Amino acid sequence: MAHSELPAVEQQQHMYESLCRYFDEHENEVIEIEVLPSAIEPTDGALMQDGLSLGIPKKTLTLAFLAARQAFFDNKDNSPIDPKALQATKVMLLFDPELITAANFRKRRLLAMRDVEDVLTCQRALMSELCFLDSILTSPLHRQTKSPTLWWHRSWLLQLVVRVELKSASGKRIATIISAGLESVCKSGERHPKNYFAWQYARWMIVAVSRVLAALDAHIAFDCVVSAFSDRVCNWCLKHPSDISGWLFLLFLLARLDPVDERDEIVEKVLQYAAKVRSENESLWVFIRNALANPTLLEDRDARIETLEECLEDAKTTQQDSAYLEYVEQSLRWIRTSGKSKSRP
Repeated sequence: MAHSELPAVEQQQHMYESLCRYFDEHENEVIEIEVLPSAIEPTDGALMQDGLSLGIPKKTLTLAFLAARQAFFDNKDNSPIDPKALQATKVMLLFDPELITAANFRKRRLLAMRDVEDVLTCQRALMSELCFLDSILTSPLHRQTKSPTLWWHRSWLLQLVVRVELKSASGKRIATIISAGLESVCKSGERHPKNYFAWQYARWMIVAVSRVLAALDAHIAFDCVVSAFSDRVCNWCLKHPSDISGWLFLLFLLARLDPVDERDEIVEKVLQYAAKVRSENESLWVFIRNALANPTLLEDRDARIETLEECLEDAKTTQQDSAYLEYVEQSLRWIRTSGKSKSRP
């Protein structure tokens, strides 16, 4: 009998079990999930799988959600470590990332594991949870990548990860966790432009984990992560110059970058890019104005301003009456008044 000919309840159960099996097979890996257009139908009637890539028809996801919801409410009053309700919450959050009941159940399960299991088992469960979250947050799923519920869940999870890791992990290990989190933010920012929730999470993470590493006297590990990732974020911003959320996070990161001369290198890199492409993107110029208007952020601020003045002279010669020339002029005026000018390009 074809799957489409099965009774509705059996169809729901089949789709749900197919999705759960795939999640179980890749519970310790970050996968990429995409909802398929109606014109594409998997040969098995349920899922399209290619290694760590999963395609789900919208109908399949809807049917799986209905079965997952039933399974959850049938088992939610069991022990928090019971796998049946936990398994259901994965499908529920994939379908609707704002289901706080499902997210809270997963929190209770992790807290229960922390209290009754050994440290190694708890660490594995936490890493598996990070994989699950990143699978949803970094996949091409429009609503999910910007979900405040899921980003808050990741914030809560990171606090628990750090507390558990403190019992055995080095500063380098925790720094690795930071890097993975920032990579997830960048990828999520690509999936959903101007992803405020993702970049706000990144700010919170930098502040929260820096305190932990300071307590561990692991400043070097933290500085290395910030240094490496500042360049990564800068490149990301240059590829997405209209994304104001990314630029503002880079500005936030610059203030925490040590040694200071690396800040100058990043700002110079942005200036050279703006001059090369004759950028007319306001988000990029917001970054330049704010970076150069701060008298204490850069080691050689005057040299960076001189670069901008050179851009102005060149633009007057070759880019008369252009929006690029306007941005350069307005930026210099704004910087010279320490950001007090209210005029906008």
